[in-house]
Amino acid sequence: MITVTAAQQVKPGMEEVVDALMLDLTEDILQNEPGCVRFDYVIEPSDPSRRLVIESYRDRAAFEAHKQTRYLAAFIPKLLNALIAPPTVVEFQDAFAQAKAAPFFHTGIVVDDLGGAVKYYSDSLGVRFTEPGIFDIPRLEDPDPHPFLFTAVLSMTDAPFLELIQANGDGIISAQKCGQILYHGYWEDDMAARLEWLNSPAGHGAEAVFRMEEGGTPFSIITNPDRYGNRIEYVGTDAADPLVEWARTGILPGGIGA
Repeated sequence: MITVTAAQQVKPGMEEVVDALMLDLTEDILQNEPGCVRFDYVIEPSDPSRRLVIESYRDRAAFEAHKQTRYLAAFIPKLLNALIAPPTVVEFQDAFAQAKAAPFFHTGIVVDDLGGAVKYYSDSLGVRFTEPGIFDIPRLEDPDPHPFLFTAVLSMTDAPFLELIQANGDGIISAQKCGQILYHGYWEDDMAARLEWLNSPAGHGAEAVFRMEEGGTPFSIITNPDRYGNRIEYVGTDAADPLVEWARTGILPGGIGA
């Protein structure tokens, strides 16, 4: 993710001109640039001559494509004519990009009282946690398949995040798992191949598999404990953006929970 801000100082009497230019540019971007995920134009209330553009792009390629558009080339001279000085442009990069790129991204702990555990770890570690995320899992195989309600929070920190999971049922997330680290979580590009490897003689098996439907590609796999008692959770990389956004903002993005 690349975010750019452009601070404007508008010439007296040119405010309506700039507003009209920005409206046209916004419409062009929204219609033609799916790689632009945010484009805001805001005014400083105490000084209406001061304007700020905040724009975010999915990646470097999307940002470079934006800079090459014909409508932007036509817009810039008109804008400069209406400003006291060229805009002050600052480019930012996603502070959480490393959390999406690093293989190891979280450690999961099962707790018997999620609210109490959040307070305990907040007080003892001095970190904030997200709002609870409730995930309605259609099929959890641990080993017998069944629907499952998974409730958890993430620490609002840099990765690796601390994940606190509410105990539920008598399987992999049961209260019997309290008092230990349940797993260390890693991103996985190819979940089907990972499950195949775990079930091969070279692997050490899966204790739990989360799927949307019978026979579907898993979106999460928890391994059997290894020789040192550790489990690994493999999570499909297509979940990286929403889960990291959850840790960043504290709010679970729409469409990934129950």
